[in-house]
Amino acid sequence: RDVRISRGGAPPRPMSKAMPTIGKRANEIRTARLVLRPLREGDDTRIFALFANWNVVRYLSSPPWPYAADDARGFVNSRLNGDNDAIGGAITLEGALIGITDAIVKPASAVQRERGYSLGYWLGEPYWGNGFMSEAARAFLTYLFARIPDDTIYSGAFRENAASLRIQDKLGFTRDGEAMLFANPQGKEMPHVSTSVTRARFASANGK
Repeated sequence: RDVRISRGGAPPRPMSKAMPTIGKRANEIRTARLVLRPLREGDDTRIFALFANWNVVRYLSSPPWPYAADDARGFVNSRLNGDNDAIGGAITLEGALIGITDAIVKPASAVQRERGYSLGYWLGEPYWGNGFMSEAARAFLTYLFARIPDDTIYSGAFRENAASLRIQDKLGFTRDGEAMLFANPQGKEMPHVSTSVTRARFASANGK
């Protein structure tokens, strides 16, 4: 997989063996088509435009619905402040933000067997069906495993969200079980599939 890094405008170089990194400001992860970068002030406008969409939000657990511009500002501010030990940021295509992928530390719970980083992501509806989410998540996980000592990263999706579970399958995640989880946009509990991927399994599944 071709994942490259650009630092402060320097030309990207192929990195077949070296791991990509994301700095707090200048550093970027580059894939064949995308650039992943840290969130910055002003991203809330674009996030609101894409995320205030029922088709995007309906299978997520925590966002409020309806989703307001203040919610987008609050999300960006929380990430800029380093809340939840968050790592990650914006997925961009030709300079435009098209989604988010990040990981935050979550405690052990009914949907995560141990405390650790949990992968989350979403993509704006106009960009679905092009493989962008798999491409971005693969590059981000490569970076994340290089940055943290943890051997396992957690994720999951509501059972009805077959597209998200397919992405996780491709990345090497295995299914740990199911539990009921409250979906804030839906206002009810729904069956949730918990997943996880080890460092070794991710490397094997993604040719590392």
